[in-house]
Amino acid sequence: MVDVLRKRVADCGFEDRLTVIQKDALKTQFPPFDVVVANIPYQISSPLVIKLVYGKIQFRSATLLLQKEFARRLLANPGNSEYNRLAVNVKLVADVEFAMDVSKRDFLPVPKVDSSVVIIHPKTELPNVNLAEWWAFTRTCFGKKNKTLGATFKQKRKVMEILETSTLAGLRQDGTINEDDGISGVSIEGSDMDEKGKSEEESLSSSEPEGEMNSFKEKIVGILRAEGFEDKRPSKLSNEELLHLLAVLNHAGVYFHNQAKSQ
Repeated sequence: MVDVLRKRVADCGFEDRLTVIQKDALKTQFPPFDVVVANIPYQISSPLVIKLVYGKIQFRSATLLLQKEFARRLLANPGNSEYNRLAVNVKLVADVEFAMDVSKRDFLPVPKVDSSVVIIHPKTELPNVNLAEWWAFTRTCFGKKNKTLGATFKQKRKVMEILETSTLAGLRQDGTINEDDGISGVSIEGSDMDEKGKSEEESLSSSEPEGEMNSFKEKIVGILRAEGFEDKRPSKLSNEELLHLLAVLNHAGVYFHNQAKSQ
């Protein structure tokens, strides 16, 4: 395909106006760009869209041909059956516009699926939120997107995970753990191990008293109840509502991003 493209451009006399980069789009650092127009491999749609909208390059728009089902998920709004974590995370930083549907019969050879064209416009103003914390929070909420938040945050395993991350976050804020201890996610070999050979996370995991976990669970449920979120489902919440809830939880010392683990 690259050879065919180069030949066509050369035949038109435009070879000095085109630079072809033949590399893995997910692993390659993009050069500066302003506009994207692409028919991307459908199997990498999700990670490539995330790389575009959360990348460091500021661009005007990205016009993408996507599998129709994936496009519907990307365009979904709260209350739609297709509403999902991908739409939540993309729409935090970008607006997604539907352009047109493209029938599979418009391609040769004919693929098995229909397609859609969407246009992504990065937002000029972004909410004041820690992105790693936001991603971890939405992962927790949308693990079971149709389950009420009250039910999600009453699960013992989930409460234990959040208690661990919140405890580590508190230790970092107090200065008990600093960034050189490997907690930031930039691991220094051996630096996150205690004298018994257990990681900080494992040590906390094995030392959480039942009473402390129950108290922490009641704290979270109490916040959900006070803010009117206990009986609400993530699949029906807007980004504004999710941002508000995360801010209230963080203010109360409840955190979701475990910097001891890589993203």
